Formats: sequence, structure tokens, C-alpha cells
Amino acid sequence: MTKKLLMISQNFYPELGSAANRMKMMFKAFKLKGSDPTMLTTEPTYPNQSLFDDETYFTDHSLNELEKSKIIRMKMHGNKQNSNFIMRLVYYMEQYIRLKFFLKMHKEDYDIVYVSSPNIFLAWATLFFKKAKRPTYVLEIRDLWPDSVNGLKHINISLFMPLLKYLEKKMYNSADKIVINNEAFRAHIQKRLENKTPIFYLPNGISKSELVIEEKCEDFSVIYTGNIGYAQDVDKLISICKALNDKQIYVTAIVYGVQAAKFRQALKDCAYIQIRKPMDRIDCLTEIAKHQVSLSILESSDVFMNVMPGKIIDSIGVGTPPISNISGPTEAIIQKYDLGFARKQASITTIVNEIENLKNDEQALLNKENNAKKYRDEHLIWEDNIEKLITFLRKGDEDDKNIQN
Repeated sequence: MTKKLLMISQNFYPELGSAANRMKMMFKAFKLKGSDPTMLTTEPTYPNQSLFDDETYFTDHSLNELEKSKIIRMKMHGNKQNSNFIMRLVYYMEQYIRLKFFLKMHKEDYDIVYVSSPNIFLAWATLFFKKAKRPTYVLEIRDLWPDSVNGLKHINISLFMPLLKYLEKKMYNSADKIVINNEAFRAHIQKRLENKTPIFYLPNGISKSELVIEEKCEDFSVIYTGNIGYAQDVDKLISICKALNDKQIYVTAIVYGVQAAKFRQALKDCAYIQIRKPMDRIDCLTEIAKHQVSLSILESSDVFMNVMPGKIIDSIGVGTPPISNISGPTEAIIQKYDLGFARKQASITTIVNEIENLKNDEQALLNKENNAKKYRDEHLIWEDNIEKLITFLRKGDEDDKNIQN
């Protein structure tokens, strides 16, 4: 693949989380496969800006060398992590304007423009009002917006939903091709398409270089990693951890996010709970690999129940069975391949009992570990899946239909 590719994403290396890692792995894979990718993003601020005050998380030297040449960061006046809704809206509008200006200045420089959403303003700035047929515009959907925002308890956007749903439909229909990271999104998007826009499923994954092998902890241990935001059920997660502490089952939590402080405060006196600071991806994967099972607990809204959490992918990727209250395609995959435990809106008691059962059944736990590794090797290796994406981007519409997963 020799085409010049512009990738647009709010989240990118060295930020933490599955969104930034997804864009990083795609960027590196495109480059490895002979493409000429440029990443347009912002200064790193997730989960918070202070993490990146020094070079601690800038650990990929090959990417560091591309800063300001192939990795272009828009200089923003505001902060995308601002807790004030109005200030965040101002930030997004500034981002919209800066991106529109960049695209106008460089509209002849790229063969493919690949924009990842959320953030929704980046997709709007890229897709709305485009005139020329060239370049090819590819929209990646990692979240069903505005439904995901409307599902958050602390935000009420119901008054604006008719307008936002119109803009959502316009966004889908403005794209030449669409990439999704969750099969549950396909039917939702197809219902809103006016033409047969090709859709390709590209799950989050793990690179061959990230396949860490670690000895398991001597004492049976549970791990929770990543964001505790409004999509995660922090109260349920706290109750599960307290119940595990009462049963003298060790828990490690490597957390950040808007509700992480509440989590830390609630569990600070629990003897079997160890709370650690955020760490880079490889260190985090190494910690997950050491533990016997991992936790992923989401809010009960259908919008969140039908996602594919990055922490579950990471857990499967290192052979640590996930335990979750999730439903939809992820629940179906975990149950079908016996990768761990998933049940829609599973109660605290159910989840704690399942963890205790696995603690007491070494063979069942080993089976799930082996099943997770087998599923990873067959479905979640970035180097394999990126080949399919490249084929999708290169083919014409008729051929695209034949390779959809």
C-alpha cells in the first residue's frame, strides 16, 4: 500500500487507554506495510495533562522521531479534560475550526483521510461540507454517539437529541467507507445509511510484540485496570472489591478517571486491595498477565452493555480470563469460547461467587486461560487484522462487500 494517508484522532500515543493504543498500533502497522501515514492529533492530556509533563510515557523511540513531521499536534488553548461543559464545548469548537483550516490547506496532499470518532467534532469537521471526490474519506466509529452521551447519568442532552441524531445520520452518509470496532454497531449504522456504504469490522487487539508471558501471582489475585469514568459502575465495582476483601482475595487496581478518587477513598483501608498509579501499556499488560482474573464492570445502560471494552481485549490478550457484567456481542464471545465469565447485569453476588469458584477450581481456570490465548491468536493480533483493513481501504466498493467480516 503506497497511498498517502491522513489519520485524525483526538487520542494518540503517548496517552493511556485503548483509543490511543488503537491509533498508535494502526499508525505503526500502516507504516510497516508500506503506506505513508500522517497522524493529526492534539497534545497528550488523557487521563490528565500532568502525566505528560516529563518524558516518562514517551517510550516509543520510533514514534518520537516522527514528531512534527509525521505526527502533527494541533496547539489548543483549552483543555479537553475540563470538567466545565461550556469550556469543553469551546475547546471542541476550536478543534473543529483548526481541523477545517488544516484540511483546506492540505486537501491535495492525501489519498485517504481516516478520521476516528469520538471525538465527534473531528468527524464533523472532516466529513461535513467536503466537495471533492478525492481523497477517500473513511470514518471509524468507536462509540455510538450521541447515544453513549445520552446514556450517562450526569448529562442530560435529551432536548438536543433530534438535532444530534440528524447530525449522526449525516455523518454516516458523508463517509465513503466506515470502520467499526464492535459488530453491534453494524446494524445501528446500516439503518441510517441511504446508500450501501461499505462497513468493515476491526476489533481492538494486541501486537505480537506485546504478548507478554508472566508467572501468575502465588496467591490468587484479581486485577482491575484503566478508566473509572461515567460509563463504569463505580459503586458496583467498589462493592465487589469490598466483598473480595472480606473473603481475603487479593485485588490490584491500576486506575484513573473522573471517579477514580471515589474508588480510592472507599477502599483505602482494605488490607487485600492494592491501588497503584497509572502505568504505560507494556507495564500494565505485564501486571494483567500476572493475575488470575480481571474485572470489567459497566453501567447497566444498553449503550454501554454492547461495547467491547479495551480492558477485556487486553485481558484476553495476555491470557487472563475476564469477569464482567457485560452483554451483547462481547458476552456472546466470552461464553461461546469459554474465555472467562460474562452475564448481562450480573449481580455483585454472582460476580464474587464466580471469582471464588475459579479460585477453588484450578483446572477450570487453566482451561479459560488457554481458551483466551487461542482466541487471541485467531482473532486479535494487530499484524493479521491490519492486513484485512488495508485490503478494505484499497478495494473498490464491490470488492469491499466481499471482504466484510
